[in-house]
Amino acid sequence: MEELRTFIALDSNIELKILLKDTIEKLNKMGFKANWTTTENIHLTLLFLGDLSMHKIAEIAYKIGERISGFPTFIFDVNNLGFFESENSPKNFWFGVSGQQTLHGLYKEIQKAVSLCEIEVQNEEFVPHITVGRIKKYPEHWKKLISSIDFETIKVPVNSVCIYSSTLTKKGPVYEKLYTIDFEGGVIING
Repeated sequence: MEELRTFIALDSNIELKILLKDTIEKLNKMGFKANWTTTENIHLTLLFLGDLSMHKIAEIAYKIGERISGFPTFIFDVNNLGFFESENSPKNFWFGVSGQQTLHGLYKEIQKAVSLCEIEVQNEEFVPHITVGRIKKYPEHWKKLISSIDFETIKVPVNSVCIYSSTLTKKGPVYEKLYTIDFEGGVIING
């Protein structure tokens, strides 16, 4: 049976896509080279599931639907550019996310739903962020350069979660939305 590389995420909005495009333009002008996230792929990952059958993915979608039906609509804020580094070299740039309490509550509900489908869920600390790019080359004084990037807070409304498949290609990952699970109690089959 075919399996798909799968993850659960929150969609972005047009303001976040514009911020991503503008930020990547600034970073390119500063001399950073990376595998940049494309505007059509930007999202906030809640949980990576790995390779699963379509049957198991459907089971998870409907179990999530049961768990989050009636979950309150909320907003998360995107408010800074951060980085992961190793040995003083930048590895990833990301947008920081706040709106923590409700977002963490949703994350816990998603974990419980996935666990009920007999998928092992790692109990790691959830650090919400949105990947901007995986860095390949960077200029000297890179920390000073990225500290100069500032922007107004972007507000992203959330009223559903999505399950995506991810196919790795030479040109980067290709994501396909398989299910949209609405807080009002509906599961939409997208793929």
